[in-house]
Amino acid sequence: MNRFYVICRGIVKIFTGVIWGLLFGTFFLSGVAFLAGRQIYYETSDSMSPVIEKGSLLFVKEEEEYEPGDIVAFYAPYGGQVICVTHRIVDKVQENAYITKGDANDREDRLIVRKEQIFGVVTEYIPYFGYICFFIQRNSTFLLFFFVFSLLWKG
Repeated sequence: MNRFYVICRGIVKIFTGVIWGLLFGTFFLSGVAFLAGRQIYYETSDSMSPVIEKGSLLFVKEEEEYEPGDIVAFYAPYGGQVICVTHRIVDKVQENAYITKGDANDREDRLIVRKEQIFGVVTEYIPYFGYICFFIQRNSTFLLFFFVFSLLWKG
């Protein structure tokens, strides 16, 4: 057998094992979150740094009431689309209306967040694991072909 072929086959096997492990871990965490009544989001900005770093995987639980100090995930209009934002509630201005602020931001958000916009309170997070989920979500077709190829490759 060609030495180059053996090295390539070994690299593909290692890479495949790592990807399978990450994929299994992601699905396992999703299942655990579902069973625990949590939703999963990932942090896409540095606005909550250093508490929650960009790329963290967030576990969010819906609550009946939210209080100042809670870190919440909510949807907000931004640039013609709706995005998920994770910020801390700093004040309750009315019944079911809140002012939020990212810990790393200099000032409070201009938008008053209504309870209907809030997905829930961030209960747990895993730093940087959101990058893996984002990669899997954006590259699912590539990963499908890669896994089929890795299963069919004899060796």
